[in-house]
Amino acid sequence: MGSGLLKGIVKSEKFESIIDVIEPNLKDFSKEDIKEKKVNFYSDIREKKDIINYNLIIVATKPNICEEIFNDLKNNSIINDKTLIISILAGIRIGKIEEIIGSVSIIRAMPNIASSVLEGMTALIGNKTISPNDIMLADLIFESIGEKIWLENETQMDSFTAISGSGPAYFFYFTECIKNIAIEEGFTEEVSSKISKQIIIGSGKLIKESGIDPSQLKENVTSPNGTTEAGLRILVDNETGLLKKLRQTILEAKKRSIEISDNN
Repeated sequence: MGSGLLKGIVKSEKFESIIDVIEPNLKDFSKEDIKEKKVNFYSDIREKKDIINYNLIIVATKPNICEEIFNDLKNNSIINDKTLIISILAGIRIGKIEEIIGSVSIIRAMPNIASSVLEGMTALIGNKTISPNDIMLADLIFESIGEKIWLENETQMDSFTAISGSGPAYFFYFTECIKNIAIEEGFTEEVSSKISKQIIIGSGKLIKESGIDPSQLKENVTSPNGTTEAGLRILVDNETGLLKKLRQTILEAKKRSIEISDNN
């Protein structure tokens, strides 16, 4: 997620600050799409010790090493009393970060993978220390890579993670299913891939640009006694339809998000 967020930020024309990326495994870090002079790469945080105190730090690592990361930030004098920390660590609550770092401004963010193409969806929630300027800076960053919302409380993050954080995977699988069915119906793999991708791309663009609610768009393409209506009968069935399956999917993902948070 960190690399996707970085790609989105450097593509955006709204965010012009110099960016330092600290990544121990630089050889595994793809820089193909990040050929901007405003991005500097370092393999160890100690390379920046005593050189600069950051006003903004985005932490995008695996959750299981968060204690090591935050202790490194604290012990190497990278953080000052004006520092804003934005965490996109899945399942790591703000209270956990405060236990390690102390009283600094912290915003927890959950973007999704579409941020890398400037079409992300991000949820944000901050601690009591954040200032109006911190909120403005977070807005600038996440509006530059898509849409954002501020949550009313942190417990909503588990639901958002299950719906939006995992959401792209649901659509990828839906696309995969259409492709496989098209192949079963006799189309070549290449043609099936083109059909399935364009359905998603075209429908998404229509939702975004038409300003029409998806439910109305569905009605607009559903003629009485037509093929679409016949197919939709299967998807909208209350017992076996898509809504029930998708609700089960999201609740299971939410349950896992809560488990990860409780274990951290």
